[in-house]
Formats: sequence, C-alpha cells, structure tokens
Amino acid sequence: MSDPYDPNPHNPPSDSGGFPHPYQGSYGGGGYPGYQPGQPHPQYQQHPQYQQYPQYQQYPPAQPGGPVYLTAQPPRNNGMAITSMVLSLSSILLTCMWGLGLIPAILGVVFGHVAKKQIRRDGTEGDGMATAGLVVGYCVLGLALLAIVPLILFGIATMPLIATNA
Repeated sequence: MSDPYDPNPHNPPSDSGGFPHPYQGSYGGGGYPGYQPGQPHPQYQQHPQYQQYPQYQQYPPAQPGGPVYLTAQPPRNNGMAITSMVLSLSSILLTCMWGLGLIPAILGVVFGHVAKKQIRRDGTEGDGMATAGLVVGYCVLGLALLAIVPLILFGIATMPLIATNA
C-alpha cells in the first residue's frame, strides 16, 4: 500500500495494488484475443485501392417548354355539403338557446339535398358531410315539432277559457 503522505502521489506504485492490469482479464486471461502481453501488436492488413469511376457528363440546363410535371390535386369538398352541415349543427344551438333553430335546420336540409345531387353529378367529395347535414337537420326539425305540437294543442284547449273570461 502506498504512503498517504507521499509528496508525489501521482506516481503509481510498482505493483498494481491487487487490481488487474488494464489489458488483463479479470480471470487472468488476456483482455484481447490473440494478444499476449509483451508481444508486438499485429499489423493490420492494407485495404485494396478503390476503383476510380468515370466523371459524370454535365447536362445542359432545362429549356423553356420542356416537360412539365403535374401533381395530383386533392379532391375538392362540395361547398353545399359544408354549408348543410354547418347550418344543421348551428340549428341545434339556436333551438336550445332561443328557439330559432327551425330556419337553419330547414336550410340545412335543403342544402343537404342540393349537395347530394351535385355530388352525384360532379363527383366531388363531401357526401358524408351532406348526409350529416341532412340527418341533423331532420332530427332538429323532428324535435322542434315534438315541442311545438303540444304547445299548439295546449293553446287550442285553453282558448275557450280565455274567450269566456274576457
């Protein structure tokens, strides 16, 4: 063991102090296969020279009127289908808030039918949105009728009472 008060602590002692040599395996064998301590390192083989390829030919710049590459346009959505869906969905809010949802629901159904006809004719996208606009519009109209019919019947039933009390 080395002296802790040694004025030159960075000089390692002559023996390794029980620790294995860095190139020696922990079980006493050499750390690298084919290498024994004290022998010179094996020489590496030289790689063969790479083949030289011919220089590529320079092409002239593209001339005006040359080939034009067109990319495919994404399919367009039908505007009527989008309008139908937006109007029908907004009719839900308007019906719940102020009872004014009948107008956008009717418009949503009309735009939905027009969109379906245009999609069949033109082949544009948006059939799902048109269908959603139709379904939601008809549902809002049905719920509004279910709410209005009892009110009308109640008004008709109470009208004779109002007329006799006046």
